[in-house]
Amino acid sequence: MKTRDDNKLKPKRTFRYYWLRLRRLQGNPFILARGVGIGAFVGLTPTIPFHTGLTIFFCTIFKGNIVAAIIANWVVSNPLTIPLQYYLAWKIGTWVTSVRITWDQVCLMLDQLQHAGLLDASRMLFVKFSTIMYCLMAGGIMLAVPFGILFYFAALYFYLMRQKRRQERFLKQK
Repeated sequence: MKTRDDNKLKPKRTFRYYWLRLRRLQGNPFILARGVGIGAFVGLTPTIPFHTGLTIFFCTIFKGNIVAAIIANWVVSNPLTIPLQYYLAWKIGTWVTSVRITWDQVCLMLDQLQHAGLLDASRMLFVKFSTIMYCLMAGGIMLAVPFGILFYFAALYFYLMRQKRRQERFLKQK
């Protein structure tokens, strides 16, 4: 019998589920790894309402695996990691750009975004908060590039090793 505690969010179980989904993907290791890299890159940018659309767009342009990208995006950008991502993007953005943003400004923006719908949030992000978004985007991209590259090479290594093990098993069977 299920109890009320069985329905609670279990981050470790969720992460394992997505990890297994990534492990089980079939296809060209380079295309799969490109998808993982793209998903990690987009997931670390402060473009939350548009992550899936941007992921599909970049995978179409750069010929990455869309499913791998979306799964990697979900692993990287989730309710546990988003606050840290935005904080790092803000810190890196104020360091890289000439924009100086106070914590009060960030809190005000987050509070207003929390209570807005998708269209209102988009309008606020691009009209009212263009300076803050410039800073966050610069910091987010600076944060996302090395992690996207790291995820690409880690996934490429993983998928190539998996392919090599499968080929060795196949040759042993003959």
